[in-house]
Amino acid sequence: MMLFEEWLSVTVISGLAIMSPGPGFAVVVRNSLSYGREAGITTALGNALGDMTHVILNVMGIGLLVANSPGAFSTVQWIGASYLLWLGVKGVLSKPRLDNSIEIENKTTNRLRAFCDGFLATLTNPKAFIFVFALFSIVVSTETPLYHKVVYGGWIGVLSACWFTVVAIFFTDTRFVKKFQGYRHWIERGTGLILIAFSVSLLLP
Repeated sequence: MMLFEEWLSVTVISGLAIMSPGPGFAVVVRNSLSYGREAGITTALGNALGDMTHVILNVMGIGLLVANSPGAFSTVQWIGASYLLWLGVKGVLSKPRLDNSIEIENKTTNRLRAFCDGFLATLTNPKAFIFVFALFSIVVSTETPLYHKVVYGGWIGVLSACWFTVVAIFFTDTRFVKKFQGYRHWIERGTGLILIAFSVSLLLP
């Protein structure tokens, strides 16, 4: 029963955190609008792997080492901020399209790039790192078996993948695309500004 209550707490807290707007959300929206549904879902899978990687790092004790090392944590902050800034600038420079086409040429490259965008945006986000560290320090008992913690990590990845897949499907829905086609580049630019704002926030004390 205790493990079920712990799992339920992890599910609720992680679900709310995943659904709250953040860099992962902005990246999924940007890639969905720029490259289509497949790229959006692939980005969602990248986000999920990033979340699971955070859990693995914490389970291995690396999270504690980074949290207690100002230099290491500062490095993670600067890498994350730089990457989000780069993605944001790309979004801000988005240009209007003359038709309803979405960039589908070289789909393999787009999928790989989209996956890396999602994975790196999540992995290099120190706030996600802090959240997972706090979750496994406060909510998850030190007596919880290691394999249960690994299962929790996988479950968090599933929650992340499901939510961001829904986001990708919504923003590539035919009705949405037709209705907002003329404003799509403005939405991309908006998500770019959001990513830049997140980049700056990572460096604020």
